[in-house]
Amino acid sequence: MDQALKEYELVYIVSPRVAADTVASVIERVSAVVTDGGGEVLTTDNWGRRRLAYPIKRFFEGTYVVNTLRMPASQAKPLEAALEISEEVLRHLLTTGIIQQPTRRGDRRDDDRERPAPMADAPTALAAAAPPPPIPASAASEAPAAAAAESTMEPVAAPPANDASRDEAPAEAASDA
Repeated sequence: MDQALKEYELVYIVSPRVAADTVASVIERVSAVVTDGGGEVLTTDNWGRRRLAYPIKRFFEGTYVVNTLRMPASQAKPLEAALEISEEVLRHLLTTGIIQQPTRRGDRRDDDRERPAPMADAPTALAAAAPPPPIPASAASEAPAAAAAESTMEPVAAPPANDASRDEAPAEAASDA
């Protein structure tokens, strides 16, 4: 039965015990597992040896490899099982879908950099952002009186604490002991 192919992204870290010359053979073996299962490797990106954020199996660095794959969903578990038992692969992550990432930092375009042309009613927008008009003199003389009235309000007293309930709890604890 022909199964639909799903897209995956596979990131794995090759052990530092594997020489730089033989990392290519590890990549080929992982690719062979994918192709033997009826899938295809779309891209392979060897990031090279990097320092790990935290030790993995007592190693502090490893070679990062990123693959984009297309394979049947039924082959995801066998691929992960092969990566789990491989002593050459320290850690792996297989995710559904391909995450598009910019290749270089300079190629990245932010949405806020591309702005539309100014609108015809721009002066109206500037008028809306103008400060509020000054308060008339009659309203200004009433405002301090209202503020003074608010400041003379007395604070509300807190309800009295129930001392009986606090005194009973230690007595009960003492009688239990």
